[in-house]
Amino acid sequence: MWKLIIIVIASFLRIWQLGQLTEFLGDQGRTMLVLRDFIERGIIPVAGPTTLSGHHLGPMFYYLLAPGYILFGGGPIGVSLWMVVLGIVAVLVLYEVVTLMFGVWPARAVSLLWAVSPFIIRSDRVIWEPNLVPLFALLFVYLLYKVHGAWTWGKWLALGAVTGILIQLHYPTVFFIGLLVLYAGSLLVLRLRNIGDVAFAFAWGFIGFTVSLLPFLWYESTVGFQDIIGVISVMASGGGDPVGKRVMVSLWLEYAFRIFGRTLPYMSRVTVMVPIFLWLFFFVRRPTKRNVFLTAWFFGGLLPMGRFSWAVYDHYLFFLIPVPFLMIASVLSTIKQHTQQYVAVCILGVVVIFQLMKVDVFKPGNNDIQRVATAVSMIRDEIGDSRFSFTLINSKSFSDLHYRYFMDNMGLKPESITDAYPTLVLICDQADCPAPLSLVKDTEVQVICYEERCLGVYPKIALFSDWNYETSKVVGDGLGRIYMFKRRPDLVQ
Repeated sequence: MWKLIIIVIASFLRIWQLGQLTEFLGDQGRTMLVLRDFIERGIIPVAGPTTLSGHHLGPMFYYLLAPGYILFGGGPIGVSLWMVVLGIVAVLVLYEVVTLMFGVWPARAVSLLWAVSPFIIRSDRVIWEPNLVPLFALLFVYLLYKVHGAWTWGKWLALGAVTGILIQLHYPTVFFIGLLVLYAGSLLVLRLRNIGDVAFAFAWGFIGFTVSLLPFLWYESTVGFQDIIGVISVMASGGGDPVGKRVMVSLWLEYAFRIFGRTLPYMSRVTVMVPIFLWLFFFVRRPTKRNVFLTAWFFGGLLPMGRFSWAVYDHYLFFLIPVPFLMIASVLSTIKQHTQQYVAVCILGVVVIFQLMKVDVFKPGNNDIQRVATAVSMIRDEIGDSRFSFTLINSKSFSDLHYRYFMDNMGLKPESITDAYPTLVLICDQADCPAPLSLVKDTEVQVICYEERCLGVYPKIALFSDWNYETSKVVGDGLGRIYMFKRRPDLVQ
């Protein structure tokens, strides 16, 4: 009954107003283009999205989304709904993991905390590969717990496959390979398993790992394994210049704040030290195998991130999101007296209420999907059969593939931004769009360009000297605007 209640709460908070609240930017447009080619045109992806360092991930993300594309109609809302389904599965897996490790009542408590976490709710709606990392991290723990109790080839095969999937969702998850090595080493040191058992386990795990990576390994063999070698090089170098000790400590606190902020409300970079010190105090008092594992997972994953000199974005830390929930479950499992349990439940109830106050289900969303579709439809009506190109201004997206997805669906074929087309469309997809007269006065506009001819540099368009302004129109409910320009007649080829 409790499990059903938690699932209903999680489902409602993720599905309600899904179309308005889910984010749909360039990364989501890219995924939809690949999925459409995969499902409808039979073009099987063998390489996944690129990371910020320019290296490809594996294609497993697209394979995982394919059932949702087929089941729910193939559009962005359908695939977002599938992401929600996988997010709800994560709640169930967390419930099962905590039940196995710490008991039923801690499972109910932390699953409810996970279900109402505002950040996790938002992540579960968005079509983006890092958002599946927490689910597969929990599956990793579930299978590791299972193989520890029953040393069978099938479970090790599945564990290896899940590890291979994790690496294809985001490269920081290579940490789980190290976690497996640490686990095997501890078994040997404690003489819980012999070398033969460990070799047997790793052989089957390696088979599962390799099978899950086969399409990507085939692709890498055709390009000289440049992505794998490049990622290893970047991770080994730490991203450039070494980081000083004070900076490193500051970064650790910043990253810990981001991780615990997914679990507990009103965390700050200062207050986050409270749950960390409480956990260390608890760990010293109860250094069980499970607590050793959680401590190694948290600090073993957190500390290396502090050595990177580049910006560590939130999604780099997604492989650590389950840890605070499991830590809370471990603490709750030690509370046996009914009075103490009652106090703990009251505290958790307050936390849940605070989290529910921060969720966005009853707030207006950006309505990204409808806004982008409306803008593309307006462009189609304006340009007719004219040759054109477009770019984005005042956008929070780093690419224009969400617009290209809808343009492709509507039969529009924009030319390369560097060609001599007669019509230029500028798209502002935020509320604070510049006034047309202000935009016309700008001498240059920087554009998004991904064609090979751009050579990795965003070119600029000389609006004032090369183009004549024609008109602009507000998109939908005012959350965007399109601007139309015509190239000066003497410059048209």
